[in-house]
Amino acid sequence: MKKISLFFAMIFFVVTIYAQLGVTKKGVKALANNDTTGNYNSAFGYYALNANITGTNNTAVGANALVANNGNNNTGIGSNALYLNTSGYYNTALGVNALNANIAGNYNTAVGAKALQKNNGANNTGIGYASLYSNASGNDNTAVGNFAMQTNTTGRENTALGFQSLYLNTSGRENTVLGSYAMHANTTGNYNVALGYQSLSANTNGWYNTALGNYAMQSNTTGMNNIAIGAGALSSNTDQSSNIAIGVDALYNNTGGYANTVIGTSALLKNTVGASNTGVGYSALFSNTTGESNTATGYWSLFSNTTGNYNTAAGDWSMYSNTSGYGNTAMGHWSMFTNTTGYDNTTLGYGADVSGKSLHNATAIGYDATVNSSNTVRVGSTGVTSIGGQVGWTTFSDGRYKKDVRENIPGLAFINSLRPVSYTVNIQGLKEYYNKRKDKIPDSVKTSAAANPEIKNEETEAGKIIHTGFIAQEVEQAAAKLHYDFNGVDKPKSTDDLYGLRYDEFVVPLVKAVQELSEINDKKDSLINDLQKQINELRSVVSPARQPQNTKAVFLTNASIEQNNPNPFSNTTTIHYTLPKNYSSAKIIITDISGRLIKEVNINGTGRGSLNITAQGLSSGNYNYSLYIDGRMAATKQMMVGK
Repeated sequence: MKKISLFFAMIFFVVTIYAQLGVTKKGVKALANNDTTGNYNSAFGYYALNANITGTNNTAVGANALVANNGNNNTGIGSNALYLNTSGYYNTALGVNALNANIAGNYNTAVGAKALQKNNGANNTGIGYASLYSNASGNDNTAVGNFAMQTNTTGRENTALGFQSLYLNTSGRENTVLGSYAMHANTTGNYNVALGYQSLSANTNGWYNTALGNYAMQSNTTGMNNIAIGAGALSSNTDQSSNIAIGVDALYNNTGGYANTVIGTSALLKNTVGASNTGVGYSALFSNTTGESNTATGYWSLFSNTTGNYNTAAGDWSMYSNTSGYGNTAMGHWSMFTNTTGYDNTTLGYGADVSGKSLHNATAIGYDATVNSSNTVRVGSTGVTSIGGQVGWTTFSDGRYKKDVRENIPGLAFINSLRPVSYTVNIQGLKEYYNKRKDKIPDSVKTSAAANPEIKNEETEAGKIIHTGFIAQEVEQAAAKLHYDFNGVDKPKSTDDLYGLRYDEFVVPLVKAVQELSEINDKKDSLINDLQKQINELRSVVSPARQPQNTKAVFLTNASIEQNNPNPFSNTTTIHYTLPKNYSSAKIIITDISGRLIKEVNINGTGRGSLNITAQGLSSGNYNYSLYIDGRMAATKQMMVGK
């Protein structure tokens, strides 16, 4: 290279010296026809500038260089350089046959044998053997590299750097390529950018494509509006459009997919005809072939998906195992890792998952929350100790949309068959149950969260909480004995599923039980009142002598006693009563159901009053309490003590 540079330096030095002398010539018939108007020309070589008459400031070095010239300010170095130039000006040709056919083209630069050999365009630069060889009328092109833009004829404003870059381009315009074989096959495609070895090498007439990286979009022929950045990105794409692939081998195998957007090495690597997918992250949607309208964000997110559609995964490893499941949404690291063919599932939170490969309409919300059956919602992990909000949960209950309404709810019979218990939860056992279906997750990942001391402490505390409630299997059995289709039991949907209870469903049989008790109490009160009247009548007949003598007339209609409250009671109850204005004595007598005297309390005053009764000394059961005015019973009621 140093010798060649020295050689050309010497040539230019000699040419410059001769140019300073005015018209110079050296060689057979050099400047043979030059007249007095053609000044400041230099010719070295056989027939160099032979036909020049009026052209000025030209330099020709080599046999037949600028042989037909009458233009100005041209430089031709090499045999047949600027051979046919007549009126073109400001052209520079360096190399055998460089700008050989140029007649009127201006401002062209050709460096290399056969560079711009057939050119008649303007403002072109060809550097390299046969670069821009066929250019006829194309303007403003730059080609650097052997055979760069060799076939170009009318294409304009192209830039090609690299061996055989834009090699077959004929009329394509405003393309920019850098790299050997870059856009090698392009003929009529416009507005493309290719940087890298064989990038867009097969493109023929695709428009508005950008390829950056070795082999990027190397198979594209007619696809448009694609962007590939990274070695091998969109390498197999031929005629599809509007894809964006950023990352090594991103969308590498895509042939028929369109409108895909991926960022990350090997993202959507195996995609062939899947369309409208978005993948961000290393190997996101790696295995996808025909799946459409998926969105994967995160390292290996939706990695195994092949044909599943309409999935959204955000977070490293999210929806990793999904193959053909569709309509799923997973957000969070490792979220919905297990699902393969399930559909319409939703998980939100680190490690939130569906404990099964083919569930549908299952929702898990919160860290490590796991849902194990379809059409089910789970909130929180095994370490959660409280779930709540400002208002209570609302359950749909619009009568306009209820059918087959029947009053067939058992009350006391069902409630009395239940066994209330207290218990703690086996947190570790429950975690093992949820994790046993997550067989693909590496053990290191399974144990990483468990090793967190804060999480372990929370789970330990959760395992100490004493809960109250029922055993679901026992509730199921109690309902079955009564032929009661009780919706409060969340029954397993498979042999390996969990039991659960919906405690709000217990309200209905409890209300029914209270209604039944109220009806029983009303009947008892009526019966007791009738019995009391009979007793009073018998007393008045059997022991008239016990009635006080010379007592004043008492208007018993002004005396009354009310039902005690609360009733039943276990500690204290209150009895309200009303006394007349004129009477001598008043008392409240309490007897057991057999009539045995339990307590007698004197009262006084007029109008409304009250008496507090304690359950101390009273055993559980029914009692009568009566108001006596001047020895005559004015009213009686029944009360119940329950302990």
